[in-house]
Amino acid sequence: MNPDKASFQYQKEFEVMSFQISPEGKLRWAALGDLLQEVAWKHADSREFGQQLFDKGLVWILSRFDIKVIEMPSWGDKILVKTAGRGVDKLFALREFQVEDYTGKILVNATSAWLLLDRDTKRPRKPEKMLPSELFKYLDNSMDTPVKVPRKENLQPAMELEVKPSDLDMNNHVNNVSFIRWIEDFCILNHIKISELLINYQAEVMMGEKIILSASQEKETVLLSGKQGGKEVFASRINK
Repeated sequence: MNPDKASFQYQKEFEVMSFQISPEGKLRWAALGDLLQEVAWKHADSREFGQQLFDKGLVWILSRFDIKVIEMPSWGDKILVKTAGRGVDKLFALREFQVEDYTGKILVNATSAWLLLDRDTKRPRKPEKMLPSELFKYLDNSMDTPVKVPRKENLQPAMELEVKPSDLDMNNHVNNVSFIRWIEDFCILNHIKISELLINYQAEVMMGEKIILSASQEKETVLLSGKQGGKEVFASRINK
Protein backbone atom coordinates (compact mmCIF):
# COMPACT_ATOMS: atom_id res chain seq x y z
CA MET A 1 0.00 0.00 0.00
CA ASN A 2 1.13 3.53 -0.72
CA PRO A 3 2.19 4.93 2.71
CA ASP A 4 0.44 8.22 1.89
CA LYS A 5 -2.77 6.28 1.49
CA ALA A 6 -2.75 4.45 4.82
CA SER A 7 -5.40 6.54 6.57
CA PHE A 8 -8.99 5.36 6.75
CA GLN A 9 -12.10 7.49 7.20
CA TYR A 10 -14.23 5.24 9.41
CA GLN A 11 -13.63 2.32 11.75
CA LYS A 12 -15.63 0.11 14.08
CA GLU A 13 -14.63 -2.50 16.65
CA PHE A 14 -16.18 -5.96 16.73
CA GLU A 15 -15.81 -9.15 18.72
CA VAL A 16 -15.99 -12.44 16.80
CA MET A 17 -19.05 -14.17 18.23
CA SER A 18 -19.81 -17.89 18.49
CA PHE A 19 -22.58 -17.74 15.87
CA GLN A 20 -20.13 -16.28 13.32
CA ILE A 21 -17.55 -19.04 13.35
CA SER A 22 -16.86 -22.11 11.25
CA PRO A 23 -16.28 -25.64 12.63
CA GLU A 24 -12.58 -24.70 12.72
CA GLY A 25 -13.32 -21.86 15.15
CA LYS A 26 -12.56 -19.17 12.56
CA LEU A 27 -14.75 -16.33 11.31
CA ARG A 28 -16.82 -17.52 8.36
CA TRP A 29 -16.31 -15.79 5.01
CA ALA A 30 -19.99 -14.88 4.96
CA ALA A 31 -19.72 -13.36 8.44
CA LEU A 32 -16.68 -11.38 7.29
CA GLY A 33 -18.75 -10.12 4.36
CA ASP A 34 -21.47 -9.03 6.80
CA LEU A 35 -18.96 -7.02 8.84
CA LEU A 36 -17.47 -5.30 5.81
CA GLN A 37 -20.90 -4.42 4.45
CA GLU A 38 -22.05 -3.13 7.86
CA VAL A 39 -19.04 -0.84 8.18
CA ALA A 40 -19.56 0.47 4.64
CA TRP A 41 -23.16 1.31 5.50
CA LYS A 42 -22.24 2.89 8.85
CA HIS A 43 -19.65 5.07 7.14
CA ALA A 44 -22.09 6.10 4.43
CA ASP A 45 -24.83 6.90 6.92
CA SER A 46 -22.48 8.87 9.18
CA ARG A 47 -21.65 11.18 6.27
CA GLU A 48 -25.16 11.41 4.82
CA PHE A 49 -24.61 9.36 1.68
CA GLY A 50 -26.40 6.28 3.01
CA GLN A 51 -29.99 6.59 4.23
CA GLN A 52 -30.38 10.11 2.83
CA LEU A 53 -29.57 8.93 -0.69
CA PHE A 54 -31.93 6.00 -0.21
CA ASP A 55 -34.69 8.43 0.80
CA LYS A 56 -34.04 10.30 -2.46
CA GLY A 57 -34.66 7.14 -4.47
CA LEU A 58 -31.02 6.18 -4.97
CA VAL A 59 -29.50 2.83 -4.03
CA TRP A 60 -25.96 1.54 -3.71
CA ILE A 61 -25.32 -1.66 -5.67
CA LEU A 62 -22.18 -3.65 -4.96
CA SER A 63 -20.73 -4.63 -8.33
CA ARG A 64 -17.34 -6.16 -7.52
CA PHE A 65 -15.71 -7.35 -4.32
CA ASP A 66 -12.13 -8.59 -3.87
CA ILE A 67 -11.35 -9.93 -0.38
CA LYS A 68 -7.88 -11.19 0.58
CA VAL A 69 -7.48 -12.95 3.91
CA ILE A 70 -4.03 -13.11 5.45
CA GLU A 71 -5.30 -14.66 8.68
CA MET A 72 -8.94 -15.20 9.54
CA PRO A 73 -9.77 -14.10 13.11
CA SER A 74 -10.92 -16.65 15.68
CA TRP A 75 -13.82 -16.90 18.11
CA GLY A 76 -13.53 -14.22 20.80
CA ASP A 77 -10.98 -12.09 18.96
CA LYS A 78 -11.37 -8.33 19.09
CA ILE A 79 -10.98 -6.85 15.61
CA LEU A 80 -11.04 -3.39 14.09
CA VAL A 81 -12.68 -2.97 10.67
CA LYS A 82 -11.63 0.15 8.75
CA THR A 83 -12.93 1.62 5.51
CA ALA A 84 -12.53 4.61 3.21
CA GLY A 85 -13.74 5.87 -0.12
CA ARG A 86 -10.98 5.82 -2.73
CA GLY A 87 -12.39 7.88 -5.57
CA VAL A 88 -14.22 6.95 -8.76
CA ASP A 89 -13.40 4.84 -11.80
CA LYS A 90 -15.93 5.81 -14.48
CA LEU A 91 -19.28 4.96 -12.83
CA PHE A 92 -17.72 2.90 -10.03
CA ALA A 93 -17.34 4.40 -6.56
CA LEU A 94 -14.34 2.65 -5.02
CA ARG A 95 -14.11 1.59 -1.39
CA GLU A 96 -11.27 -0.02 0.53
CA PHE A 97 -11.40 -2.09 3.73
CA GLN A 98 -8.87 -3.35 6.22
CA VAL A 99 -9.30 -5.64 9.22
CA GLU A 100 -6.78 -5.56 12.08
CA ASP A 101 -6.41 -7.48 15.32
CA TYR A 102 -5.97 -5.75 18.71
CA THR A 103 -2.19 -5.43 18.13
CA GLY A 104 -2.64 -3.65 14.80
CA LYS A 105 -1.69 -6.70 12.73
CA ILE A 106 -3.44 -6.66 9.36
CA LEU A 107 -5.67 -9.71 8.89
CA VAL A 108 -7.75 -8.81 5.82
CA ASN A 109 -7.47 -6.41 2.88
CA ALA A 110 -10.44 -5.82 0.59
CA THR A 111 -11.44 -3.55 -2.27
CA SER A 112 -14.86 -2.99 -3.75
CA ALA A 113 -16.61 -1.18 -6.59
CA TRP A 114 -20.16 0.19 -6.21
CA LEU A 115 -22.75 1.65 -8.56
CA LEU A 116 -25.22 4.33 -7.50
CA LEU A 117 -28.55 3.61 -9.22
CA ASP A 118 -31.89 5.35 -9.49
CA ARG A 119 -34.24 2.93 -7.71
CA ASP A 120 -37.05 3.36 -10.27
CA THR A 121 -35.21 3.62 -13.58
CA LYS A 122 -32.21 1.43 -12.62
CA ARG A 123 -29.99 3.95 -14.41
CA PRO A 124 -26.61 4.78 -12.85
CA ARG A 125 -25.83 8.21 -11.43
CA LYS A 126 -22.38 9.79 -11.38
CA PRO A 127 -21.05 9.22 -7.84
CA GLU A 128 -18.87 12.33 -7.82
CA LYS A 129 -22.00 14.50 -8.04
CA MET A 130 -23.55 12.92 -4.94
CA LEU A 131 -20.66 12.13 -2.57
CA PRO A 132 -18.62 14.24 -0.13
CA SER A 133 -15.17 15.39 -1.26
CA GLU A 134 -13.36 13.33 1.40
CA LEU A 135 -14.11 10.18 -0.62
CA PHE A 136 -12.02 11.49 -3.52
CA LYS A 137 -8.83 12.21 -1.61
CA TYR A 138 -6.93 9.49 -3.43
CA LEU A 139 -7.26 9.67 -7.20
CA ASP A 140 -3.72 8.52 -8.05
CA ASN A 141 -4.68 4.96 -9.06
CA SER A 142 -3.04 3.69 -5.88
CA MET A 143 -6.06 1.41 -5.40
CA ASP A 144 -6.91 -0.70 -8.41
CA THR A 145 -10.54 -1.32 -9.29
CA PRO A 146 -11.45 -4.98 -8.66
CA VAL A 147 -11.18 -6.76 -11.99
CA LYS A 148 -13.74 -8.67 -14.03
CA VAL A 149 -13.67 -12.40 -13.43
CA PRO A 150 -12.22 -14.07 -16.53
CA ARG A 151 -14.71 -16.07 -18.53
CA LYS A 152 -14.10 -19.74 -19.19
CA GLU A 153 -16.13 -22.10 -21.32
CA ASN A 154 -17.26 -25.57 -20.34
CA LEU A 155 -17.63 -25.08 -16.60
CA GLN A 156 -19.16 -28.17 -15.03
CA PRO A 157 -22.47 -27.99 -13.09
CA ALA A 158 -21.66 -28.49 -9.42
CA MET A 159 -24.61 -27.42 -7.23
CA GLU A 160 -28.22 -26.24 -7.46
CA LEU A 161 -29.66 -23.67 -5.06
CA GLU A 162 -33.09 -22.19 -4.47
CA VAL A 163 -33.38 -18.66 -3.11
CA LYS A 164 -34.94 -18.68 0.37
CA PRO A 165 -36.36 -15.84 2.49
CA SER A 166 -33.18 -15.77 4.58
CA ASP A 167 -31.22 -14.86 1.43
CA LEU A 168 -33.09 -11.58 0.88
CA ASP A 169 -32.28 -8.00 1.83
CA MET A 170 -34.70 -5.16 2.58
CA ASN A 171 -35.27 -4.66 -1.16
CA ASN A 172 -36.39 -8.30 -1.57
CA HIS A 173 -33.28 -9.09 -3.62
CA VAL A 174 -30.63 -11.62 -2.69
CA ASN A 175 -28.21 -9.97 -0.27
CA ASN A 176 -24.60 -9.56 -1.40
CA VAL A 177 -23.42 -11.76 1.45
CA SER A 178 -25.75 -14.62 0.47
CA PHE A 179 -23.68 -15.05 -2.69
CA ILE A 180 -20.55 -15.29 -0.53
CA ARG A 181 -22.27 -17.86 1.68
CA TRP A 182 -23.16 -19.96 -1.38
CA ILE A 183 -19.54 -19.84 -2.55
CA GLU A 184 -18.28 -20.68 0.94
CA ASP A 185 -20.65 -23.69 1.16
CA PHE A 186 -19.44 -24.91 -2.25
CA CYS A 187 -15.81 -24.63 -1.12
CA ILE A 188 -16.43 -26.44 2.18
CA LEU A 189 -18.24 -29.29 0.41
CA ASN A 190 -15.36 -29.58 -2.07
CA HIS A 191 -12.56 -29.21 0.51
CA ILE A 192 -11.31 -25.95 -0.99
CA LYS A 193 -9.47 -23.49 1.28
CA ILE A 194 -10.02 -19.87 0.27
CA SER A 195 -7.31 -17.23 0.59
CA GLU A 196 -8.81 -14.70 -1.82
CA LEU A 197 -12.34 -14.28 -3.11
CA LEU A 198 -13.13 -12.09 -6.12
CA ILE A 199 -16.82 -11.84 -6.97
CA ASN A 200 -18.65 -9.92 -9.71
CA TYR A 201 -22.36 -9.28 -9.06
CA GLN A 202 -24.11 -9.19 -12.42
CA ALA A 203 -27.88 -9.43 -11.99
CA GLU A 204 -30.61 -9.30 -9.36
CA VAL A 205 -31.83 -12.60 -7.95
CA MET A 206 -35.30 -12.94 -6.45
CA MET A 207 -37.19 -15.18 -4.04
CA GLY A 208 -37.83 -18.72 -5.29
CA GLU A 209 -35.45 -18.56 -8.25
CA LYS A 210 -33.13 -21.50 -8.82
CA ILE A 211 -29.40 -20.94 -9.26
CA ILE A 212 -27.08 -23.43 -10.94
CA LEU A 213 -23.46 -23.20 -9.80
CA SER A 214 -20.85 -24.39 -12.29
CA ALA A 215 -17.14 -24.64 -11.61
CA SER A 216 -13.73 -25.15 -13.13
CA GLN A 217 -10.88 -26.11 -10.81
CA GLU A 218 -7.20 -25.63 -11.47
CA LYS A 219 -4.22 -26.13 -9.17
CA GLU A 220 -4.38 -22.75 -7.43
CA THR A 221 -7.69 -21.25 -8.56
CA VAL A 222 -11.36 -22.07 -8.97
CA LEU A 223 -13.73 -20.26 -11.33
CA LEU A 224 -17.35 -20.35 -10.26
CA SER A 225 -20.40 -19.15 -12.16
CA GLY A 226 -23.97 -18.83 -10.93
CA LYS A 227 -26.75 -18.87 -13.53
CA GLN A 228 -30.50 -18.43 -13.29
CA GLY A 229 -32.46 -19.57 -16.33
CA GLY A 230 -29.30 -19.51 -18.44
CA LYS A 231 -28.40 -15.94 -17.40
CA GLU A 232 -25.22 -15.46 -15.38
CA VAL A 233 -26.01 -13.63 -12.13
CA PHE A 234 -22.55 -13.77 -10.58
CA ALA A 235 -19.05 -14.92 -11.37
CA SER A 236 -16.27 -15.63 -8.90
CA ARG A 237 -12.57 -16.45 -8.86
CA ILE A 238 -11.27 -18.21 -5.78
CA ASN A 239 -7.58 -18.35 -4.98
CA LYS A 240 -6.68 -21.27 -2.75
